[in-house]
Amino acid sequence: MFQQYRQSPAETSPVDDVVAICREISSNIISTERNVSVAKMIIHRLFRNPHIDLCSILPPLIPQHYQDSPYAHIQSLVNGNSLFFETVLEDDQLCTDLWDSILNQCDVSAAPTDPAKDSVLFSAVSQYVTRMLPCDESTSTSMSVPHPPKTTHQTIRTPLQLFRADSPLVNRISIVSEDRSQMMSVSNVSFQPRLVQNFCGFITKSCTTAQFTNANKLLLIRFLLKQFHVFCQFNTCDPEVDNWKLDLMTSAPFKMPLFDFFKSSITQVPTSTVFRDIIMCWLTYARPWRYHNMSDPSDFPPAAKYRQFFEQNVEFYEIILGKVIKRFSAFEIGEELIPSLRAVVEFSWKEPQTLLLRHIQLDIQPHCLELLEHMQVVVRLNMATIRQEQEAHSGFWNMLFHSGESMKVQSCQRICNDLLALMKDSDSYVGTHLVQEMDVTDVPGTSNQAFNGSTEKCTSLLNETPKSGLGIPDHFIDAPSNHMLLTPIGQRQVLNRERRFDFSKCAKDDPKGPIRSYELGLAVRFTTALAQKLNEFSLVKSIGSHYSERTLIGSIVRKVMYPPVPNLDPNATVPAYSARIVRSPPLLRLRYFASYQSIFLIIWFMMAMNYGFVFALVSIILIALFITTVCLVELDSVS
Repeated sequence: MFQQYRQSPAETSPVDDVVAICREISSNIISTERNVSVAKMIIHRLFRNPHIDLCSILPPLIPQHYQDSPYAHIQSLVNGNSLFFETVLEDDQLCTDLWDSILNQCDVSAAPTDPAKDSVLFSAVSQYVTRMLPCDESTSTSMSVPHPPKTTHQTIRTPLQLFRADSPLVNRISIVSEDRSQMMSVSNVSFQPRLVQNFCGFITKSCTTAQFTNANKLLLIRFLLKQFHVFCQFNTCDPEVDNWKLDLMTSAPFKMPLFDFFKSSITQVPTSTVFRDIIMCWLTYARPWRYHNMSDPSDFPPAAKYRQFFEQNVEFYEIILGKVIKRFSAFEIGEELIPSLRAVVEFSWKEPQTLLLRHIQLDIQPHCLELLEHMQVVVRLNMATIRQEQEAHSGFWNMLFHSGESMKVQSCQRICNDLLALMKDSDSYVGTHLVQEMDVTDVPGTSNQAFNGSTEKCTSLLNETPKSGLGIPDHFIDAPSNHMLLTPIGQRQVLNRERRFDFSKCAKDDPKGPIRSYELGLAVRFTTALAQKLNEFSLVKSIGSHYSERTLIGSIVRKVMYPPVPNLDPNATVPAYSARIVRSPPLLRLRYFASYQSIFLIIWFMMAMNYGFVFALVSIILIALFITTVCLVELDSVS
């Protein structure tokens, strides 16, 4: 490993010439012994050099130029398997200096985040984290560590053996911390592996609020939180180790600094782009189930696995989620915010989020509804912008020479489509009517007053217990019958009384429905049997064949006949209320004649036809006198 290096005057190469600096460092390393001074020189000359932005040093586009590129020279010195990093791992002070230098590079870098993800700095960090939090036995080699007395030597063959209670490396570490949140335990023994402790300390340092965080630092924090969840949920086939790692994830040593960081950053976030990056960091920490099994994303973990995580991190949902929802109203909603907006709103209906929020007695549906109502205003404003642009280019010459829709119109259209899709999902899962309200109330020229009023509405904190909300259970539309059928998740939601269908939307005049209070039972059975008998005639069948037509005859038929089962009209979808659905053609609406009012009119008409004009006149006079008497009695009682 590193040996002593020959001193050479630093002024022989400029401080901002990366290749020259790397060659100078390499020329001064002449043996394989670890050397702390060499590691300090690398940190000082590369990581702390104000003239070198490691976030902007990318691999060359042409593979033939890789060997001579600054990226390759730096990688050869500081990669995760380098002698430099081996030296850093053995020295806690060097490890602290390295992490401080990495944070400083992220703070001062002006490189955009998209290319920075492939930079030499983030490539090295990913290798460092993989070494410190191993999640794959194939990624590490065997290593020997000193064994306690009475045993000459013991080999750790897998990185995961480092975390066992009988590990020789663990037993020779003695950690005492005054802050309880900085301690982890295995078998109720207060200690933690040194590398995991250093990693958690690095996250704590990353969450400082002394200076506002830039985009590259947020990218770094998000990566660290993701790897933390991956490591804590990696299955080692050792129940003791796995339970310890789950306890570590539940009560992370950096939990409170991270909470303070989110709380402070969301309050003072300057732009929508930074706000999006902060939300993505919060989502990474608040949704650990996404990293349950990275090799098989379709392997969904049970919600019960994360109940303790939600219980111990309730402030991340009660306070931070509330601030995120409120803060959305402070920014102009652009395309970059819509994915994070959807991820936040889906907490109100998507599993396992909604089940875990109910477990900690938190209901966010009313608050998400307020946010979506604000999004209705955003859609109206974008639609108004689109109409204004179209009107401005509606003249003859503009139409003749117009090259197409402007970028502004295309952006507004994408925003409207994405927000309407989100509202449609809310209508489907939660039972709102946001899309329908947009169709009714969408008028041009919406004033800014409505926009500001919607902003002021979204101000309540998430601090109330859940209500028995009317949410539509998880279901799918059966194509042959066009009915809503419950999925296994939806069946569980109904049994637990978490969701239910709104049967008030079902057809009120179902021919096979129960007898109502204003109907005569014998007449209902008679009219239903008569209608089914009449359906056997070819004339009635011919009339019913026009039911689904969008013509005048079809509209008349829909007034005089019940819909068929199944009804293939997509606008006529109603919840299925029976385990078996009997197919039937359109049926004549004869049940109307089974009501007491209809029966009275039929009897009166028959007697008038039988007894003539005198009976009709006398009966009308008597009915008028009766109604007049009833009205006078009501007026007298009121006075």
